[in-house]
Amino acid sequence: MEELPENPLKNLPRRRVLWLLFFHFLKIATFVVGGGYAIILAAERIFVERLKWLTQQELFDGIALFQTVPGLMAGNTAVYIGYRAAGYPGALAALSGVALPSFVIITLIALGFSALPLDNVYVQGAFVGARSALGGLTLAAIIKLWKSSKVDLFWFVIAFGCLAGVLLSSWNPAWFLLAGAVAGTVRTYLGMLFALRHRRN
Repeated sequence: MEELPENPLKNLPRRRVLWLLFFHFLKIATFVVGGGYAIILAAERIFVERLKWLTQQELFDGIALFQTVPGLMAGNTAVYIGYRAAGYPGALAALSGVALPSFVIITLIALGFSALPLDNVYVQGAFVGARSALGGLTLAAIIKLWKSSKVDLFWFVIAFGCLAGVLLSSWNPAWFLLAGAVAGTVRTYLGMLFALRHRRN
């Protein structure tokens, strides 16, 4: 029987884990531009590839979970990873780290926004560049998630059916998310029943 790799968190003091969670999410939120999906890519590089605190599959399973609950993607990601690493204190440390830079930066922007020359060509260029970078980062995250998913025709139809529904209708995207979750649950349940009957026969 293959021996499971040792969890690196076992060799770290609790305070060290909490500090690393706070520090890394503080750094991610300060320097990563692009919101939720960009933060997921940065978190994967740190917590999956470098620290090995969780697997890529665990992270991507978490994405499917916290996309169904209210809140920003960045905050939900921090809470999920923090909780997996150190329980409730870890969730609080990670959430504090990811929220602090945004709070400070938005406060400063709000104080000086009225003095910002929005019609300036350089300011407009900066906004266009940031939006373009966000689109690229989001597309990179989607491609990475798609590659790691076990996709067959059923999941393909759900994904592109929801995409078409959001683009071509005025329905709330939450309904498509709910419909996808229900369809996936029913399909998985029926697959389990089929597998059980096949074993009995």
